[in-house]
Amino acid sequence: MTHRRMARECALEVLYRLDLVGDEPENTMEEIASRKNPSQDAEDYLRRLVAAVLTNQKEIDAMLRRHLRRWRLERLTVLDRAILRLATAELLSFSDVPPKVSINEAVEVSKKYGDDDSGKFVNGVLDGVFRELQKGPAKE
Repeated sequence: MTHRRMARECALEVLYRLDLVGDEPENTMEEIASRKNPSQDAEDYLRRLVAAVLTNQKEIDAMLRRHLRRWRLERLTVLDRAILRLATAELLSFSDVPPKVSINEAVEVSKKYGDDDSGKFVNGVLDGVFRELQKGPAKE
């Protein structure tokens, strides 16, 4: 497993727990990092990912809402919502990660942890987010 995949999976666990329990992000990251023992690169990327989601969550959620069809963000599974937030944060803020890599990683993680339809669902939503970003900022 690459250090970025490890970081993404750890970040998924952090966001999942924050959404369900509302723990403090720093405490949650520390606990998960001590249990999973990621490399320093993976831990740095984990922190960068979680910070990007938490800092930009309002913008990320607004963007996701524009691309959800017949779904409300609040009605998604906690897992799918966290995966979509992580990938959208990468698409918005991580110029060092090619967009197709962010989308592919999100799809693979959703297939690993989600249900049978998660991969297709995540791919469809993120494809819309990516197309919007290519066109430029959208007005709400």
